[in-house]
Amino acid sequence: MATQLAARFVELPTQPAVFAARANRFKLPNGSLWFCAFGAPVAIQFPEPDHVRVQFHHAGVGATWIGDILAPVTSNQACITSTAAEFDFGNDFQQVVWRVSKDFLRKKLASLTEAPLTGELVFDHRLDLDRPKSQLLTKLLGCTIHAAESLQCDPGAADPGGIVLGELEQALVSAFLAASEHRYREHLEGRVLAAAPWQVRRAEAYIAAHWDKPLEIDTVAEVTGASVRSIFRAFKQSRGYTPFEYAKRIRLERARRMLEGTESGGSVTSVCFACGFSDLGRFSKDFAQAFGERPSDVLKRFKGAVAALH
Repeated sequence: MATQLAARFVELPTQPAVFAARANRFKLPNGSLWFCAFGAPVAIQFPEPDHVRVQFHHAGVGATWIGDILAPVTSNQACITSTAAEFDFGNDFQQVVWRVSKDFLRKKLASLTEAPLTGELVFDHRLDLDRPKSQLLTKLLGCTIHAAESLQCDPGAADPGGIVLGELEQALVSAFLAASEHRYREHLEGRVLAAAPWQVRRAEAYIAAHWDKPLEIDTVAEVTGASVRSIFRAFKQSRGYTPFEYAKRIRLERARRMLEGTESGGSVTSVCFACGFSDLGRFSKDFAQAFGERPSDVLKRFKGAVAALH
């Protein structure tokens, strides 16, 4: 706790002979995910960080003090802090904590609102998880955790900071900014200017040329000279899909070419991860929908053709 989080315990149990704490961390490109369980009542102080913390309930009873404000962490309410805080946990409390860089949040918010950010970015500490936008956030969090586990457990997986987690983190940040309360919220819901057809074509060309990198929609906006929301709206209106759906089409095409040649490495799994997919089952389903056959069938056909030559 002290080394990784600059935290200190201000209250520890005196009765139990054994103090069993568990913590897992997975690093993201611009932050990290933590799971914490202490198995005993504890109080922990954290100094002011260079990131924003979002605490999600997993089990038990716990709350966070921000000065004189008490914010319970429950199945219906997450807690957001960006200043010094004290975590006060019951013996059965477990949580997932997402820590994301303040600079990254400001950059994403500026690209989404197209408004100058003046002053500190301050959030309401309480995040209502029953609202639709918050439910999208928790679903994306679950997808990110699943992807992190898959990439960590598979020895042949791509770099955990690669395509999959990079794009999931981008989506997480956007969903968080839409779900939380802050002074720039009205700018996120304001009028969106239309992007021109040539800007959509330029965006498609950029995405196709950088298919093997995390899709950063902020960069796409810079390349086209349009705003992030304008690009999304133009894609939906003129193409019927989002930039991320277009990127998936490009990666599926690339996966098919890899399976039909020597780049596959003889494995559908290696192609799945190389092309930015974290779930093999989902990849196979998307592939079959796009091409009418499973990736394993394509690879089997290629291996058969090679064997026939010999």
